[in-house]
Amino acid sequence: MKSVKNLLVPFIILIALIICVIVYFIVENVTKTDSEETFSGLIDVVYINSNDIDSVSVYNRDTGHTSLVKCSLDSSGIVNYEYQGEDANPSEYYSQLGLSNYVDLLSAFSCNSKVSSSGNFAEYGLDHPKYTIIIKALNGTDTTVFLGNKSPDGAYCYMYVSGSQDIYTVSANKLEQADKTGIDFLDTQVLQISYNDLKTVHFDRKSDALSLDANVVITDSGIADFVFYKPYNHGSSPYFGNMIDRMTNLEIAKYVEIESQELVKYGLDDPEFHFVLTLNSGEFKEIYLSKKVNGYFYGYLTGMDKYFMISELQMEGLEMPETVLIDPYISYCYVKDISSITCKYGDRSFKLSLDVAEGRPITAEEARVELDGRNAKISDSDGRSYASILFESIACIKIGGTDGSAVPDTSAGAVFSLSFVDKSYNTTLYEFYTRDGDSFYVFKNGEYMSFYVYSRELFNDGGRDTYSYGCWTAYELLSRAISENVNGIYDMPAEG
Repeated sequence: MKSVKNLLVPFIILIALIICVIVYFIVENVTKTDSEETFSGLIDVVYINSNDIDSVSVYNRDTGHTSLVKCSLDSSGIVNYEYQGEDANPSEYYSQLGLSNYVDLLSAFSCNSKVSSSGNFAEYGLDHPKYTIIIKALNGTDTTVFLGNKSPDGAYCYMYVSGSQDIYTVSANKLEQADKTGIDFLDTQVLQISYNDLKTVHFDRKSDALSLDANVVITDSGIADFVFYKPYNHGSSPYFGNMIDRMTNLEIAKYVEIESQELVKYGLDDPEFHFVLTLNSGEFKEIYLSKKVNGYFYGYLTGMDKYFMISELQMEGLEMPETVLIDPYISYCYVKDISSITCKYGDRSFKLSLDVAEGRPITAEEARVELDGRNAKISDSDGRSYASILFESIACIKIGGTDGSAVPDTSAGAVFSLSFVDKSYNTTLYEFYTRDGDSFYVFKNGEYMSFYVYSRELFNDGGRDTYSYGCWTAYELLSRAISENVNGIYDMPAEG
């Protein structure tokens, strides 16, 4: 019997504890005040349509600054926005999209939860709120919203509406919006220059003393081309064109406030990059950019009193090597434009004669292609043309590097030369003089181009890789194909 009693005692205690817990939650649920209620979903506390708004103003307690956006409807019912904050500058253009987003975000408050109904403002930083937002409606009513501290997780901030004791949480993004001043609304399209109005472009870079000047040439098809005239006469690459396109249509991430003592921090005490865009009218735009700092380039335009930042994703080409910004080939040409190419190497030479119509391949039935008077229209079993291999190797001789300060020794004569005659009977001569054991200085029509090429561009044996031949070895391959073809087909012997 005693053992049964021993078992009943803990059982009775357990039942008593369970009853206490149930009673606690019943009492807690009954006595719970509104100040502790939490709602699921969003609560629309303030919503005013932009069509019904006269203005939105925001007072910043810490800075004492007031931003003000005035709204007006035009005859077509579209809302126009005008920035009239304390820092407004009539000579500046403020983005309609930026102002519209600002008004929309600060006139609609869909809150995440209600945290209090007892007006205990000090607990949430609302007894002395950081931001006071006044939304004036066209009907004459005002709605005042106060923003206080962030929530502990930083995702929300606390707010209440004048005349109410209710305190809510709303996205902390409202604080970022309320903190904006005039500089944040300036149009991010800093420049927009048509190529038809552009005469020359200049680009220099401090780290490697690169300096390039180019004329803007509008082709017959209306496309802008950039041709360098200093420090050499040569074409540009698409990378240079893309970079200039970004500069003539300069879109920034945003404007930033930088004090004079902070210029070193942002690399603007001695900017790395410099552009001068000269217009046909004689006017010019001058842009300075810093080295990349945490994924951004910082910069300014001469005559402008504001600094800006550009994401590295918005800007291409600034850090590319010189040989990438210029046309990578010394004599790139199209087969349709060439009548003949004569090559000399020591006491040997060859002449490639061409008559290929525009838009037609070198293998076209009506095309005429001859090597030293012999029919050169020979292909392998896969249709790869040996004449194409030779022409490509000549048209795509890559520049190895630039050396503008060099004084080439031409006393021993050119090691190698290529003479182009186009269909207008113009002749262009390229000569190659020894630079060292693996490279040659390049001259065009008797003048040093400031470039050199590596020996592989002239003499590399590509084997079965028909896209890596030097032009002399490509000639030897075509010559062999002409001698050994069977019915216009020649296949290179298997390796090894």
